[in-house]
Amino acid sequence: MKKILLILIVLLMGLTGCGKNTGTTKLKLAHALTEGHPVHLAMVEFAKEVHERTNGKIEILIFPNGQLGGEREITELMQAGAIDIIKTNAGPMESFAKEYSVLSLPYLFKDIHHNLRVLKSEIGESILEATKDRGFIGLTYYNSGTRNMYMKSPVKSVADLRGKKIRVQTSKTMVKMTELLGGSPSPLSFGEIYTAIQQGVVDGAENNLISYAESKHYEVAPYFTFDEHSISPDVMIMNMKKWNRLSDDEKRIIKEAALNSFDYQNKIWFEAEEKLVDNLKGKGVQFFLVDKESFVQRVQPLYDEIMKDPMMKEYIEKIKNFE
Repeated sequence: MKKILLILIVLLMGLTGCGKNTGTTKLKLAHALTEGHPVHLAMVEFAKEVHERTNGKIEILIFPNGQLGGEREITELMQAGAIDIIKTNAGPMESFAKEYSVLSLPYLFKDIHHNLRVLKSEIGESILEATKDRGFIGLTYYNSGTRNMYMKSPVKSVADLRGKKIRVQTSKTMVKMTELLGGSPSPLSFGEIYTAIQQGVVDGAENNLISYAESKHYEVAPYFTFDEHSISPDVMIMNMKKWNRLSDDEKRIIKEAALNSFDYQNKIWFEAEEKLVDNLKGKGVQFFLVDKESFVQRVQPLYDEIMKDPMMKEYIEKIKNFE
């Protein structure tokens, strides 16, 4: 809490007034990823397009690497209006709108391409708008690949997860899924993972291949298992008060630039992923494939429970039937 207050004070004293009396609106965009990550590169393109199409009237200042805090902290700061735009994952967003939880459900999507088609459809757009009454609006998604387990010891089957302490996002869906798979979920911020694994606080974590590589988690958890339990996207969201201060034309430009950056990010994401496996093998990482059907069977009780909610049932059925 002290850290949040400190960041808030710094922002209010130093940055909130940026652009005053200059005719320029400066928007702060924060995230916890590295500057080499495809999502960061896509947001750079997003900021560039907005700047060009508004003739410099809107400037987006990007703060990467968790400079303004982890995902939970920047989400709180965005709600308070100290940060204008953030990148987070769909998982933690379910605490604000349960519609987001459908995107983290294990083995719901046929594959990553099915996932991306859904995100670009009316289904995905309705989820982005589900938080309007909570003080922020979704601008676009970003491809976050498939989420997989990585550990300090090999996981070759679902039985190998029994009793393992696994870092998960702050998401009820991810916590329940991990429990059903036999693991012990430990919600921690992304920035704490490396040290937590290194010190034995957790046995491993779950994430996509690029985040695993960019964060150098392979140094402390060299066993990576392609169980592909979830395809939970990243999402870029904006403070609703700041959004409402924009003109209709500015809103249109920002929304279109955000969607264009999603397309750009997909391209560089797949290019980066293709190169990684061989690169990581050279660093000592061992990769495993598993019988995913045994994982699917373990998480079925999660669906039995969530399908009792009419709205969630409708979303799940729409996604399963979406081509």
